[in-house]
Amino acid sequence: MSLSKLRFYLDENMDPEISEQLRRRGIDVLTARDVSLLEVSDDVQLRFAASHDRVLCTKDSGFADPANWVAEHDGIAYFPDSSMSIGYAVNALLELHRNETAESMENRLIYL
Repeated sequence: MSLSKLRFYLDENMDPEISEQLRRRGIDVLTARDVSLLEVSDDVQLRFAASHDRVLCTKDSGFADPANWVAEHDGIAYFPDSSMSIGYAVNALLELHRNETAESMENRLIYL
């Protein structure tokens, strides 16, 4: 059985430069800007990510509480430090991509 590589979805709270740097490294990533989902609810963001088999990447603290999740999902990568650098976020997501699979991330919350 082949395990699936992670694919990411960055919500509007994540700097667009992060997605550009990940793409340059061959990572499959979409952003809220790419799919015209700016200024939509957390529910919409999570459902979009889940329906497209993507790990939601966010700095939004609303996602840190599982009680706020309205749907099963393909994983949440949460950055609690809103002042993190772009380099930190890129490296953290590259590490996540190397060490996890789509299957291992299902319904998990990872603090980065």
